[in-house]
Amino acid sequence: MHKTYEVERDGYKISGELYLPEDQKGRYPVIIMSHGFGASREGCRPYAEIMVEAGFACYIFDFCGGGLSSKSDGKMTEMSVLTESADIEAIVKDIRKAPFADRKNIFLMGESQGGVASTIAAGDTPGDVRAMILLYPAYILFDDAKRKYPDKSMIEDTTTVFGLPVGRKFYEDAFSLNIDDYMVRYSGNVLIIHGNIDEIVPISYSIAAKKKFPAAKVVQIDEAGHGFYGKEVVEAGRKMVSFIENNLSD
Repeated sequence: MHKTYEVERDGYKISGELYLPEDQKGRYPVIIMSHGFGASREGCRPYAEIMVEAGFACYIFDFCGGGLSSKSDGKMTEMSVLTESADIEAIVKDIRKAPFADRKNIFLMGESQGGVASTIAAGDTPGDVRAMILLYPAYILFDDAKRKYPDKSMIEDTTTVFGLPVGRKFYEDAFSLNIDDYMVRYSGNVLIIHGNIDEIVPISYSIAAKKKFPAAKVVQIDEAGHGFYGKEVVEAGRKMVSFIENNLSD
């Protein structure tokens, strides 16, 4: 079953949906699933359906200002990887207290930019996150920011990324942090799943990230680009279920 479940972060409403196994008994491991840039929770729904079938609870949600179809508060021009990581941290804090959650088994899963935001949240609160799954995480965004604006003083009030509006905060926050610092701080197990023909975020970024995380593994999906479809979703979902099962805390 699944139902609407809202979380608040600094006065902003985060709109999401909670998936719970049909047996409705006791507490479950929970996977908090984060969508990519400009998207919505719909991108995570196929994975939530796979995971709940395997006996895990899942939470899918729209980032505040995360996309033009977001049901959460906030505008895209106010969004950045830091507002998104703050959304995730607020969700983790809320769900850890919930009666359906096994608080020792809270997992993060993030697609693309949602994978970057999940990395920041896990690095900020490493004791709260049991393990993490990243699908084609968009670590390239920091290099993209510096390519677009070689100097921070050049950042514009508004611009577009993939045709979608972003504000000054999007780039200022990208300039303000070193993602490696967050990777190093997170000692839990990390599974990175990446397509080998991804042209938006080359798999080389995930291979480099593997060396920064204390305990990460990269799994390649052959002939997959940026975003998984059809049998790629099934393959990634199977790997995710196995990873969660192998990382449960007693």
